[in-house]
Amino acid sequence: MATRIDEVPKFPLGNSPLWHVFFVVLWGIWAALTVNEYVGDAFGLPAFLLALLCGVLFGVALFGWLARTKRGRKARQLYADAPLGQQLVIGVVLLVPLLALMYGLSTVGVSAVLAQVALVGAIVGYHQSKFASAYARLQ
Repeated sequence: MATRIDEVPKFPLGNSPLWHVFFVVLWGIWAALTVNEYVGDAFGLPAFLLALLCGVLFGVALFGWLARTKRGRKARQLYADAPLGQQLVIGVVLLVPLLALMYGLSTVGVSAVLAQVALVGAIVGYHQSKFASAYARLQ
């Protein structure tokens, strides 16, 4: 069964797989530059790679929850139907636990760079999972 064009989500990089491969390569370059700049005696390469992997897996799991479960689909639909002001409030409310986690990690002695790497990894994992799911529906 073919998918109608209006059912396909629009992505900032377009619907071409080449742009998304470019995005992943750019993310890899960012990770390599970050590891070159910040990984030293404070924390090692295994911790950096673990944060990168855990972030991507968290993003994939978040997409799976939002796309495959009844509650996730309902939460995504409620957010999509909300007015812009309410979406901003939801975003700020969801940032509070993230900031608390980063503060808690910094008091324990975990570098903020690891939290940043995990967060960017989660964003990349979510975005690429969303694109792969939409691209699979196009085929």
